[in-house]
Amino acid sequence: MEQNKSKSSACRLLGPLATNTSMDFGVLLLRLGVAVMMLVHGIPKLGMLISGNWAAFQDPLGIGNFLSLLLCVGAEFGCSVLLLLGFLTRLAALILIINMCVALFLVLGLSGWGAQELAAIYLLIYLTIFYTGPGKFSLDAWWLRRDCKIEVE
Repeated sequence: MEQNKSKSSACRLLGPLATNTSMDFGVLLLRLGVAVMMLVHGIPKLGMLISGNWAAFQDPLGIGNFLSLLLCVGAEFGCSVLLLLGFLTRLAALILIINMCVALFLVLGLSGWGAQELAAIYLLIYLTIFYTGPGKFSLDAWWLRRDCKIEVE
């Protein structure tokens, strides 16, 4: 009984809230669009990581340039790939929300709205994806149908 409760909670956490097909297409377009746009930022950072050019990256959290870059690549590249697939969507969105908060408030905090605007837009998009969930057209929805016996409408 206890295992069913935890499975049910996990299914509710991963499940989408949208029930309308047009909403699901909207969420799909939002997920795919923002993932591709963020990959444009993440791929050069992945190149910095691979080339060992860590010193050129800012350290807004005081954890070292390498670890800051690694976390940023994990968010901007790794989580964008997860969003493209619609896999672990809410977790990926949460990580990207944290990443955008760091960018918005710590990296760009004193730069003025012109510099902060893009990070704020990304933040709002990731908050929307976190709230709506992955939608029907995602690996998360497939998993919910298969393992949790939840039909995503």
